[in-house]
Amino acid sequence: MSRLDLHSAYFGGRGFTLYHAWGPHGARPLTPHFHDEYLICAQLAGHEECQVAGKLHTFCAGDLVLINPQQVHTGNARGSSDLSYITLYVDRGVVRDMADELEAPQHSPEFTLVRAAGRPAPTEHLRALLALVRGDRSQGTGPEGQPGRRDPVLDLEIDVALRRVLAGAFGEFSNLRAPLLRSTNRVSHRKIARVLEYIRAQDPEHNPTAVTLDELAGVAELSKFHFLRQFTQVVGITPGAYLRTLRLCHAARKLRQRKASILEVALSVGFADHPSFSRAFARHMGMTPSQYQALGPS
Repeated sequence: MSRLDLHSAYFGGRGFTLYHAWGPHGARPLTPHFHDEYLICAQLAGHEECQVAGKLHTFCAGDLVLINPQQVHTGNARGSSDLSYITLYVDRGVVRDMADELEAPQHSPEFTLVRAAGRPAPTEHLRALLALVRGDRSQGTGPEGQPGRRDPVLDLEIDVALRRVLAGAFGEFSNLRAPLLRSTNRVSHRKIARVLEYIRAQDPEHNPTAVTLDELAGVAELSKFHFLRQFTQVVGITPGAYLRTLRLCHAARKLRQRKASILEVALSVGFADHPSFSRAFARHMGMTPSQYQALGPS
């Protein structure tokens, strides 16, 4: 989603991040990227064009956008009207907990469509969640912006509102109850799918970029040149860009889960110093590492 010229605000909660953007937009597209969380976005105004899994989608006001973890996508605002949308990023652990509570056959469900039109209920649920987390931030600060007391009643209301969003989105637009339904994140190219499984099976504590192109080409049983071309065509980004993005996803998770310094996190995922990490992280997340860490535990 394009952030150029937009007003925006981030809100953090346990297991999720909420992003609200509104105002005049620019025409600069985002480069292909992905997130480690599920993405549920309500388009409130304006139009966006987005490549998801190699297919071009157009989103209009009233549409719901559904993207799975590590699903490569781009974004570009178009037209002359202002843009407005709410995006919810949800940790995979939260979704797994929900599936377990529902005793659903699919433990780690995935969305089976990218665009859902004419479904006002999910959008209203996201609006309600946004209103609650805004209230939480205003009540959760003391003098001079210092953290204040948490409101347990409001925390419970936020948790209920979040679960309402997830129950609606996953109950209607995923394979939560029907595991045989095909995920939009499914890769039909058998050899590239095997490489993605290999990458995702690596120890998350290790730097993903330490995996070499030769190593991945070997897993795919393809020549290095042919593998590079096939991976880029099927996944939507080069293997190197995929690994670099995965490194930033690991960093984001560490920033929210631990009380480590930003430098410690940067070094742990393979960056040489704080400045280079901060620049890369800001390009990927739309905020600095310190701003992201301040959202609170995930």
